[in-house]
Amino acid sequence: MRAFLGFLLTLAAAAVAGAVLAYPAYLLLHPFAPWPFHRIANRVTLLALVLMLVNYCRRTGLVSRRDFGYGLRRPRFLAVCLVFAALGIASATLGAAFLLGVHLREWRDPAALGHVAVWARLLLAGAGSGIAVALIEETVMRGALHSAIERESGSVAAVALVAPLFALLHFYARTTIPPEAVGPSSGFVLLGAFFSPWAQLAAVAEAFLAWLAVGVLLGLTRAWTGNIAAALGLHAGWVLVLRVLQLATVPGPGAVGSLWVGRLDGLLGLWLLPWSALIGLALWATRESWVPYARAVGAGRSASASSRAMGSSSSR
Repeated sequence: MRAFLGFLLTLAAAAVAGAVLAYPAYLLLHPFAPWPFHRIANRVTLLALVLMLVNYCRRTGLVSRRDFGYGLRRPRFLAVCLVFAALGIASATLGAAFLLGVHLREWRDPAALGHVAVWARLLLAGAGSGIAVALIEETVMRGALHSAIERESGSVAAVALVAPLFALLHFYARTTIPPEAVGPSSGFVLLGAFFSPWAQLAAVAEAFLAWLAVGVLLGLTRAWTGNIAAALGLHAGWVLVLRVLQLATVPGPGAVGSLWVGRLDGLLGLWLLPWSALIGLALWATRESWVPYARAVGAGRSASASSRAMGSSSSR
């Protein structure tokens, strides 16, 4: 638990540092580059987080590529990523088809979908988001944090602790402050608004459960293989399709009062629970065929141990 609590303290310290330093940074930079206050505050907080995460990794002994989930040799890592990205795209497309088929989502501009250029823009935006989001989140969550917790408490604890934190960090709000209202306390105003969705648990409950299920599924692939290649590929593929849906569709008439999609964005919701369960069962049932290929060299013992802890007999 010390590794997990240390990570939480690192996040909190970075948030407070960003709030404290945002106004001085604004005074320093605004005369030369008239960026809005929230943009400067976000960059300052991100810089503080990166520096503090580097310190956290050093203190917890996370220094090698394997510690960050990159234990596979590069050709094998890329191959596993591509295979699981394809699986992620295919499985997310099935979910998208469900949402569109029952009119929980509808095309924003059906006539535009006949143009190749429109699809090219959508897919490029989705691919860019998918790669960037998956690289950052998987390296930090299923890479560094999972490794730190696993060393102390084992793979089961790592999956169980990382998944809810992964879900919680997806709920935030962006706030802008007009230039005439910027003051020494503005950084803390942004910080308070950033966490405001957590105060509306009823509105985010369905989406939280959806992200929790996704986090558990990604964590299991990390525990089974000892690296993040499969998780990174799945995550990137899912975000690609999700981004396309966000850009190209709007909530449909079936979304009103529906139990399947949440009130937060009309996209994520309880439909992701059976979807994640089916994907997890499929990966579990076929683990003997893909886990050995995706497993990092030297990770066999830990992967087998985690499988036994989760009730597996895959080490036969």
